[in-house]
Amino acid sequence: MEAAKEQKSVYLREFEAMPATGETWLDDLRRRAMADFERQGFPHRRIEAWKNANLASLAQQHFPPAAPGADIDGYLRKLTESVPDALRMVFVDGHFSARHSDLTDLPEGLRMVSLAEAFEAGDVTTDAHFGRHADTGEHPFAALSTAFARDGALIELAPGTIVERPVVLHYFTSEGGAGMASYPRLLVHAGTGSEVRLVEHHAGVADEPYLTCPVSEIVVDDNAGVRLQHLQESGNGAWHLGVVHVELGRDARFGMHAFSGGARFGRTDVYVNLNGSGAQASLNGLYMVSSGQFADYHTWVRHRTDHGSSEQYFKGVLDGKAESVFDGLIHVAKGAQQTDSQQQNRNLLLSPRATAHSNPRLEIYADDVKCGHGSTVGELDADALFYLRSRGLGEREARRLLIFAFANETLDSMTAPELRDHVEARLANWLDDDRAGGSG
Repeated sequence: MEAAKEQKSVYLREFEAMPATGETWLDDLRRRAMADFERQGFPHRRIEAWKNANLASLAQQHFPPAAPGADIDGYLRKLTESVPDALRMVFVDGHFSARHSDLTDLPEGLRMVSLAEAFEAGDVTTDAHFGRHADTGEHPFAALSTAFARDGALIELAPGTIVERPVVLHYFTSEGGAGMASYPRLLVHAGTGSEVRLVEHHAGVADEPYLTCPVSEIVVDDNAGVRLQHLQESGNGAWHLGVVHVELGRDARFGMHAFSGGARFGRTDVYVNLNGSGAQASLNGLYMVSSGQFADYHTWVRHRTDHGSSEQYFKGVLDGKAESVFDGLIHVAKGAQQTDSQQQNRNLLLSPRATAHSNPRLEIYADDVKCGHGSTVGELDADALFYLRSRGLGEREARRLLIFAFANETLDSMTAPELRDHVEARLANWLDDDRAGGSG
């Protein structure tokens, strides 16, 4: 506990040394967020939502805010080739890089600017929505991000705007970001009847420890639709602690496909509030972890009114001494009649040393609903393996085929074919690293 107290004082001193923004509402918001983080501190295992997470090592380290200016030219092609025909914003170590971004030919009704620019201009959208949705009093890393974030992406769609090209946000940690912290933000406001496809891509080349606390706040107005591809491919030494918070209006639609294949410790908390009648949410994900990695998805899907629907389908593949957590809550409020909500989590263990924690939950306060949940944790099907081997496949090839089929099923919901190819290639490379051999 002494280490945790000292660590908190380091972050507070850094915060107090930072200059004010000059915007009263923003400075007040940051001070409240810092106070929230000081009150909560780094989570420990006695907190129910963090009982499987060991953050002791993180609390004993200090990650000062990363400075802008790192050169990533050598990595730019790899960053952009996954979705070539896109509107693109690139952030390096938490700071917007205009020369790596492509904001040419924006369609009418779409606005994409850096949050730093929006803050400086006194933008009304940031005033209305930045830091207003992700709960700093509930989540310590949302609080830390809100206190320290100085940049990010602001995406605003005018009512009725349909964006045909995907919008890609690359958040990249350079080698110079090792030992540092970044707080990338994404703020999206989709006006009534608008539609957009987003890609939020977190990547890094630093194998040394670093901290990244991304927070995305997405507001979807009545009859609008947002589809988000969320890729976590942070560097091997990364502490990736992120939040995605979504507010849905009447008949609004939100779809998210998450992929986690990087970071030493990767956790994303997803909050979806179905506030309007007929709102729909779909959350799907795949996490692949090997020895020394920890992957964690916590979801809170809250049906607050009638005729809403939601589905969640997450799969995990674990090898070596890896560990994962899926903890999903479906909350159906009193009066949220005619709710249809389903949740499934499936985990495949390739090693007897791997551990998968699965905890799907229901809280239902309405009586006319259709809700269900389930989870499994197991090994490869021996009968299926025997069948494939009886058809002439060697054991390694048979195992590889079954693992690929198990994981690949979750990719059907990906809206960008290029991204599906990217994740499938990551999966194939992951399996080629002797994970199909069955050695445990």
